[in-house]
Amino acid sequence: MSKLFCGLDFGTTNSSVAVSKGDRTWVLELDAENDTATSLPSLLYIARDGEQIVGRAAANAFIERNVGREVLLKQVQLGVAIEGYVGSEPDKSESYRPGLVDPSVVAEGIHATATVEVNSPGRLFQSLKSLLRHRGFRGTEVFGETYQIEELAAMILRRIKKSVDEVAGRPVAGVVLGRPVRFSKNQEEDAVAERRLRVAAELAGFEKVVFFYEPVAACVEYAVTRDTRQRLMVVDIGGGTCDVCVMEFGGARGAMARLAESRILGVSGVPIAGDAIDKEIIRAKLFPRFGSRSRYGPAQLPVPQFLFKSILDWQNIYKLNTEETINWLIAMEMSSTSPEAMRALRSLIQRNYGYLVTREVEAAKKRLSADLETVIEIHKDEIDISEQLERQEFSHIIEHTLESMMISVQEAEEVAGVSPDGIDHVLTTGGTSLIPALRRMLENRYGADRLMQRDTFTSVATGLAVVARYA
Repeated sequence: MSKLFCGLDFGTTNSSVAVSKGDRTWVLELDAENDTATSLPSLLYIARDGEQIVGRAAANAFIERNVGREVLLKQVQLGVAIEGYVGSEPDKSESYRPGLVDPSVVAEGIHATATVEVNSPGRLFQSLKSLLRHRGFRGTEVFGETYQIEELAAMILRRIKKSVDEVAGRPVAGVVLGRPVRFSKNQEEDAVAERRLRVAAELAGFEKVVFFYEPVAACVEYAVTRDTRQRLMVVDIGGGTCDVCVMEFGGARGAMARLAESRILGVSGVPIAGDAIDKEIIRAKLFPRFGSRSRYGPAQLPVPQFLFKSILDWQNIYKLNTEETINWLIAMEMSSTSPEAMRALRSLIQRNYGYLVTREVEAAKKRLSADLETVIEIHKDEIDISEQLERQEFSHIIEHTLESMMISVQEAEEVAGVSPDGIDHVLTTGGTSLIPALRRMLENRYGADRLMQRDTFTSVATGLAVVARYA
């Protein structure tokens, strides 16, 4: 019986896995509920009873059980008192008698409290891959149970491994696991992210984990099927990172020989991609619809901007739903220059619509890859938004983000020591690579005839499986 080899692409937004056995390499179906069954949304929903739901079903469960409900918060005592020392500043009065004061005596200090949600049926986690690099985020408490970030990522990876094991007919011990060129520009953070991802894979059941650069894997996926000498660039832009690789392949016969003759000339990457673009759209098009330009009160004060940052961090927006904040919003609404926008903001917070806003913006972004214009539609309670977004305006909104990606492309060229004319083909993969403005920038640099779009979600996984087989 021939051995089965596994390549796994754990993505910020979507994950995929491919296996290689005998002369065949193929991508596995992971999520029948998703639009593309071979792509598993990297989403995790943990219900109050401990149920773990992964993929498109996780998003559906969150929307069904959480969106539109009223969030209830309460203050709970943590059982910790912060001591307050008596007379920490010496008494300067005439009656001061230091001999009568015991310095060990402390007053009862502040009792630590926390704001918690009391009626949440579950929590949704997304973009876990992007959080791996943050050393300060070790884990989180979910209904009294503390989970480290490695455990959360492992819940998604375990779902993928189960599919691999079913195809193999036995537990698969080894995996070639993709990683971006840079989880972070900070080397320490990059090392932390890789270590955490390794632990997550091991917790999921993989005993032998080998890391391989994701854009290099996409190069391999294409090059092993060609027997001509060529110099390739891969631009891989998904939800969390933009990765670029320049490789040279020989014209040897057979995939193994071609891989043996290949060499990496240069790599580059930045932790900026689709998620960052979604946030730029929200800032430019939706912040004003939630009152970011409003003024309130006799002094016509601007609405505090921290309220709008919470829209970008939708998973924590419920923390604003306190009696104090809601009453403050109501008071602002009564004297606001845009009362309807302030009501929309209050509804967003009270009814937990942050995830729906993010999903609609992401969907609008995708529509603009095919359409010249679209409308961001959100109609929930006091939120009544029909915001038109044209492709040209969209390109302007994300101009600086695209420039950062192109700087990474140029950096890969410089590291490789090649000019644009020295690259035979530019392979693009990842959902964000479909944005017309980005493709136009690449066409201007390399020419439309050299651009080749590979499978958006699975080319990296296929390449990783090929590497697992021949490496």
